[in-house]
Amino acid sequence: MFVDIHHHLVYRVDDGAQSFEATQRLLRESYEDGVRDIVTTPHVTPGEVEFPKEKYLRRLQRVRDWCASEGMEIRLYTGAELLYTQYTPRLLQEGQAATLAGSRFALLEFLPTEEYEQLKKAARKVGSRGFMPVFAHVERYRCLKHASQFEELREHLGVRMQVNARTIVRRQGFLRDRFIASLIRDGMIDYIASDSHDMDGRHTCMTACYERLCDRFGEETGRALMCENPMEILRQSV
Repeated sequence: MFVDIHHHLVYRVDDGAQSFEATQRLLRESYEDGVRDIVTTPHVTPGEVEFPKEKYLRRLQRVRDWCASEGMEIRLYTGAELLYTQYTPRLLQEGQAATLAGSRFALLEFLPTEEYEQLKKAARKVGSRGFMPVFAHVERYRCLKHASQFEELREHLGVRMQVNARTIVRRQGFLRDRFIASLIRDGMIDYIASDSHDMDGRHTCMTACYERLCDRFGEETGRALMCENPMEILRQSV
């Protein structure tokens, strides 16, 4: 069963699900797709855009209650996808910016055009506060063109890398597909997650992704990226 550490299912707190009914559809889809643990990760811009935390927590609890009433054995955790700002490291340390399931892992997002030096700076600052940076959907960042960059970020700055399931399932172009495949083979990718927002093109496709991973890289790799590695985050949850 899969662990999804990046999912925008809580309704009307960001650009994800826009109604309780939409959240219900996303949850049913995830459950049928083999997902049993979901970290809910609304978009948050720490220190720059106010996030409706209380509304998010109330709606997350409503969703949990609905799952229980439906007999849907799926565990939902708090979290956030943090658009990195100058305030992010301090707010993480103060407990004002959410981590993945209350762990020391922080899911960080950057603009696609962000420069490589800024990614390194963010990793250093978040790491210096005692947190493990997880870079969301690393396939989107134009500056990440070389395996040596991934190696530097992972080995020297402690970054963990997440790729979206749709990136594995859908062709991205010959050169891009080959590059992503080489990163997976070299152990440079740590997590595959859905980054699901809706049922219109941004759904989960976790089973299809797992089957593709197993076919191309072996079952051990599929389990590691979609089950075992993300479960290590949840074991640290509070």
